[in-house]
Amino acid sequence: MNSPRADAVRDIVAVTPALVPFGVTLGVVVAATSTGDMAGWLGAPAVYSGSAQLAATTLFNRGAGLLTIVASAIAVSARLVLYSASLAPRFHGQPRWFRLVGPHFITDQTYLSAEGRPEHQGSFFRSYWLCVGCGVGAVWSAAVGFGLSLGPHLPTLPHLSLASTALFVGMLMPRMREKTGRVAALVAGVVAPLAALATPNLGVLVGTAAGISAGLAARKRDRAS
Repeated sequence: MNSPRADAVRDIVAVTPALVPFGVTLGVVVAATSTGDMAGWLGAPAVYSGSAQLAATTLFNRGAGLLTIVASAIAVSARLVLYSASLAPRFHGQPRWFRLVGPHFITDQTYLSAEGRPEHQGSFFRSYWLCVGCGVGAVWSAAVGFGLSLGPHLPTLPHLSLASTALFVGMLMPRMREKTGRVAALVAGVVAPLAALATPNLGVLVGTAAGISAGLAARKRDRAS
């Protein structure tokens, strides 16, 4: 079995090419809003979720209330609950400090990387997880920081307001290969704009909730058939 830390470094290198463009784009989007650069600098390591940070930034810039922002960020990160359930056996029996700190690093990249390393269990998993979590977090924070620094030097572009939508679409596309992902995306794509007509600040939240419900229902039907 390879060293957990060596495997973590390999996995960090593997996800970096896909992670950096998203982080830079998010940083540019944040720099173009009224939230302030500090929100971007602190949000990258603290939130540790591009989709949640993007949702929170977009809604804050539109004047949404705190509860709406928090609820929307939680909704777009609902998939992390499934990741947590899948990783639970490997967290079982770990020291309490690790069970409290470790879940902060659960995101798409770290989860998929860990799933590809089932041989790391116990203390080996703990070493691997902390290394890959901190490494991915460092790459993500650096990419967002670069975008924040780059943003003010870019010309004012009328289509920059669409960058957040494009970023969400980019995050969504890898999940379109599964039937449940396509159903969830279709339902969310129809419901969110309709909900936004009535309550602009709740469009993302309502659409996400509808998409998640539809995706779970589709998965249940597939398993029953």
